[in-house]
Amino acid sequence: MKDLLEKILSYLPVYIPDLMRLLGGPKKFVAERNKGSEGDVAKAFAFLGVSLSIFFILQGSLVAANVFLTNAIVYGVLYLLFVGIFSGIIQLCWKIVGGKAMYQRFLVISSYYVGVFSLGLAVGSLFFIGILRLFSPDAYAWFVKFIAAPSLQNAYNPDPGIAVAFMAFLFVAFLTLVWEFIGWGAYRELNQLSRFRSCAALFLTVLFSVPAAAALYIMAF
Repeated sequence: MKDLLEKILSYLPVYIPDLMRLLGGPKKFVAERNKGSEGDVAKAFAFLGVSLSIFFILQGSLVAANVFLTNAIVYGVLYLLFVGIFSGIIQLCWKIVGGKAMYQRFLVISSYYVGVFSLGLAVGSLFFIGILRLFSPDAYAWFVKFIAAPSLQNAYNPDPGIAVAFMAFLFVAFLTLVWEFIGWGAYRELNQLSRFRSCAALFLTVLFSVPAAAALYIMAF
């Protein structure tokens, strides 16, 4: 954990400005960082790696210390696998509607976007956990036990604090998805196609991504 924190801290002077620029203008940012060189992929992977590291650290309070590193490695590999598969799916969908961009350039965009998505999930989870800890300590204790040993029998808790915390999580998740939707335009600019074809590619991407995401979810659990 200490070594991981040191590496993240050493990269933060570059990471934080990149994150702010990416959040403020995803299409412009990735256009500047996606010229087709090998260095573009390395920078995108570095951003993704730090984003995932922050995600795992923020989730660390729900994971036992003795399995934290193992979980981080396993889920980190699954995230990277998802980015690779997801980039291939997006390329295929754009190719169906007439796109001709190379896989590497899809990979760069997806790496940045998945990095932001993981941060959105982490922030949403913090909202959820924070609300429970502050306003529903009993519900928080139940949630920690449930995460440690999930089961259908113990999956329901009528405490209203859980509903409030979950709504906060959904709000952050919704904002993250809106940002991702706005950023979809970067793929359209990359392929230089119409908005109609962009919408068709988005529909196909959602359609093809669901089974891939379900398969990776099953692998994770």
